[in-house]
Amino acid sequence: MSTYKSIIGKQVKSLSSNLDNDQAEGQIWYNSTDNLFKNVIANTAWVSGSSMVTARRLLASSSENTQSSAWGAGGYIDGSGDTAATEEYNGSGFNTGGNLTTARREFDGAGSLTAGLVMGGRIGSNQQRAETEEYNGTSWSEQNDLNTGRQRGAGAGSQTAGLYFGGIGDTNATEEYNGTSWTAAGDLNTGRTTLGGSGTQTAGLACGGNPYTTSTEEYDGSSWTASGGLNTARKGLTSSGIQTSSLAFGGLVPPSGARTTAVEEYDGTSWTTSPASLATARGEAGRAGTTSAALMFGGYIATGVTAATEEYTKSANVITGAAWASGGNLNTARRFIDGAGASQTAGIAFGGWKPGAANETELYDGTSWTEVNNMGTAQYGSLCGGTQTAAFSAGGSPEQSQEWDGTNWTNSNNLNTQRRQGGGAGTVTAGLVFGGRDPNAGVTNTEEYDGTDWTNGGTLNQSTRNNAGAGTQTAGLNFGGSSDPVSPSDLGNTEEYNGTAWTASATMNHARADMAQFSASTQTAGIAFGGTPPTTGSTEVYDGTSWVTSATMGTARRQLAGGGTQTDALAFGGQEPPESNKTEEFTPESSALNIKTITTS
Repeated sequence: MSTYKSIIGKQVKSLSSNLDNDQAEGQIWYNSTDNLFKNVIANTAWVSGSSMVTARRLLASSSENTQSSAWGAGGYIDGSGDTAATEEYNGSGFNTGGNLTTARREFDGAGSLTAGLVMGGRIGSNQQRAETEEYNGTSWSEQNDLNTGRQRGAGAGSQTAGLYFGGIGDTNATEEYNGTSWTAAGDLNTGRTTLGGSGTQTAGLACGGNPYTTSTEEYDGSSWTASGGLNTARKGLTSSGIQTSSLAFGGLVPPSGARTTAVEEYDGTSWTTSPASLATARGEAGRAGTTSAALMFGGYIATGVTAATEEYTKSANVITGAAWASGGNLNTARRFIDGAGASQTAGIAFGGWKPGAANETELYDGTSWTEVNNMGTAQYGSLCGGTQTAAFSAGGSPEQSQEWDGTNWTNSNNLNTQRRQGGGAGTVTAGLVFGGRDPNAGVTNTEEYDGTDWTNGGTLNQSTRNNAGAGTQTAGLNFGGSSDPVSPSDLGNTEEYNGTAWTASATMNHARADMAQFSASTQTAGIAFGGTPPTTGSTEVYDGTSWVTSATMGTARRQLAGGGTQTDALAFGGQEPPESNKTEEFTPESSALNIKTITTS
């Protein structure tokens, strides 16, 4: 009789805890603590990822077979028309890349993040274009045109071995790119537009398309051959992977063009409907990845364009996307609120505008807010930092610097430069403030606090107000804000402080002001959320080099406060409008083994 060991080559182990690595997939073990047999099985699911910077559809995207390195370029933005903007995805979120030479939509792409290719499309009202561009990871450059201008075709392959097929202009045509020029190749058997494309120049795959079809064809470098059809006829679908292992997801289905969440997997012969459907029905989106790790972003949903991203995984791990969740409400709703706190379970909120200056102080324990002793002077818009048991409030309106010792507020020495609504960081014995309004114009002034006196430090490179801050006195971070009030513009500037001078760093993806401050996040692990314009709930995280998008807040707002760190951020108060009492808690993306209990039922 066969045994587990004779089949698997290993005995069933008895362990006091569960296995904790990917190699556990398929194994069975006995958990002596739970008195249960356990195993790990592969999990297939789509999870929410960080949104694009700009919602769009009909964009071009990379054909690279990796989920953690992709790009999307161009497309159509509702109310704005065609865009030239490129966004890059690093597995966690999007940041802005180099603009296309020519803004366009209804085209497709191929290649990788550092060697991308786009071709064809529509430029404004000029349809069936032939323009081709290459991307080097920084900028796009014009190349030789397609032989036949087309829009709504599909792309595959690489920058030096590209493939473009189908599309309005010649629905059967196929062209191959060698890194310099395009050459006509074998026609599709079923002419179509808005189809899915994947694979390589010598092993390509075409599926679906308009008129609504289930048709699938394989390309061998010379000609196309019909293969097994999709289970669901659709157009505007997205496809990723290789010829013998590909995914088709989303799209529009007949007869009304309704968006679908259906996902199908191709094994080189036939398509199988996946049990893992998209969370958001959509078509005309960007893509990347494989049949075990795919990516879908942007596209067309029932209400218009979207910036939503979903990640597809098939592994022993269950992936949980980054998200904001509702926490306990503040007792007093307010905006221009100040706050601090080293963690999500130890926040402090003080001051603000309700309307009228507020003096209320509240402490958060991870579940609810509790009112404690009021500030000595009601004020709003102070520059602040510290923890739940030792915080400082500097400047503000009216100006009165104060310190919190965990029980009471006491007056402290005022700043050398009067201001409000600036950035703050550090602790009550090593504080840092910078920028702000004096009384309306943005300032460059920085001041350092030793627990008693304020001393002038290095000046910001850009005068700013309504900016945000994080870090420490010797490793500070300034981001966002607005320029002077005569002709105000919102800033995406980031600057880092080394205890002496400020140095310009990466630009934020969303230029904005009135975000939450984070004294507890660091110079190399910052987080920004909320702000204006328009009032937003978008989130970005900073790694010391660049900003990438993350999960969007449940409630868009500005003039809010925060606490915690990049991995356990806390947002509270602000203006929606009106003044808000809402609290939200941030959790980053995580993964865990998909452990199952073996039963006899």
